Amino acid sequence: MKSHISKVSQATRKWLQPYNQSLKKAIDKTVEEGLFSFEDIKFQIRTLKQKVDSGQIEEWAKRAELSEIKNSVGQKVLCLHAGNLPLVGFQDALGTILSGADYYGKLSKKDPYLLSGFLKMMDEAHLDNQIQYSTELADFKDLQADKVLFAGSEESVDPVKEKLFKLNAVNDNTEFVIRTAKFSIAYLDNEEPDTLRDMIEAVFRYGGKGCRSVAVIVSPFTLSKVKCHFTDYVEEFWLNNPQLKKPKENLVYQFAFNKAIERDQAWLDDFLVQETDDFPDQEFVLNWVVGDHDKVKELKSRFGNSVQTVYRTGESIDGIKTEFLSNAQTPDLWWEPDGIGVIDSLLR
Repeated sequence: MKSHISKVSQATRKWLQPYNQSLKKAIDKTVEEGLFSFEDIKFQIRTLKQKVDSGQIEEWAKRAELSEIKNSVGQKVLCLHAGNLPLVGFQDALGTILSGADYYGKLSKKDPYLLSGFLKMMDEAHLDNQIQYSTELADFKDLQADKVLFAGSEESVDPVKEKLFKLNAVNDNTEFVIRTAKFSIAYLDNEEPDTLRDMIEAVFRYGGKGCRSVAVIVSPFTLSKVKCHFTDYVEEFWLNNPQLKKPKENLVYQFAFNKAIERDQAWLDDFLVQETDDFPDQEFVLNWVVGDHDKVKELKSRFGNSVQTVYRTGESIDGIKTEFLSNAQTPDLWWEPDGIGVIDSLLR
């Protein structure tokens, strides 16, 4: 197992090297087809490289207590990867392979090139576990997977399960590890420049997509109080990270509705910030809520499993597990989606 962990780490480092021409081509192709912006891809690759170079693969294996006795060797794991962010399936793929399980990955057609390059590098590392991947679900016919890792919306769970059973890719004994969180909440307790930049990164990176992205801000400050310099930092961010996807017309209608009911808001052309504690069910919208720690707890309880993470900029919030806002878009490799560790879910 020690040799296996070392091989996985070396292959991952090799894939992330600046001289890796296959990665460069995958990035170029992804940008050319308008799937993701170059800036977002670069941010994701740099983040992963930093984590891997600092020894987090070895540390993850240590935390999971992987050993000759404790591993997932022989398990067939089917990973159904989302495609809303560049390389969003990387953690599931790496964790599955690192655990020793046989990896079968259904890649998203929205992100087919980046992750496949990583998997090709893994396949060339002569590991003992099987590595197979495809953008077509039908290619996993008769797989009879032991476990399925799935990230997506609650509405898609039943249709996906139905397809898998029809393909005989799973059976009645297959364990489904399903993550359906939609967004994160942040508590903003100061207006320091570094804090606001962290906030902007957490909200606007990837166009606000992704369950770790902040869709609700709770703050003792009103939106009108921070609106001017908040929007200045947004413009600064967009200057260096242009937003690739644009909102649909319904955002204009929401702006008009807010104006009609005299709700405070900030129109940013490609994003809308509005002062409301409603459930954030629209893309490219940030809900600003005036409140304290108790309000954070109330919203966390009301929104339930839709909330991925609660971030803080200062002191901890009693009764709620939180992370620092500065880590919102740069999580450690072993972070736990929906509170479920990837390797832990395979070992249990």
